[in-house]
Amino acid sequence: MSGLEPNYSPSAAAALDMLESGADDKLLNAVCDAIDLICDHPGDRRARSDQLRTAAGTPVWKVPVRTHVDDWAVLWWPRDDVADIYYIGPL
Repeated sequence: MSGLEPNYSPSAAAALDMLESGADDKLLNAVCDAIDLICDHPGDRRARSDQLRTAAGTPVWKVPVRTHVDDWAVLWWPRDDVADIYYIGPL
């Protein structure tokens, strides 16, 4: 699988915007690193560490984002040439 373009849900985009306007650069960098991993290496085991299912049964991959304060996650799923990023936030 080659690289993917990110496609953010409205809530994931809002979370990323909030991080970009905040003061926690370490958290922002860790989330951006996770998104880069997902888009640049979608087949890597780290980008697919846990598979979950939504209440509707839709599968999603969870990439943990470890920080100095909280543990966050990025939930995503590949679709054609994009990585649908559904959630960015605390676990």
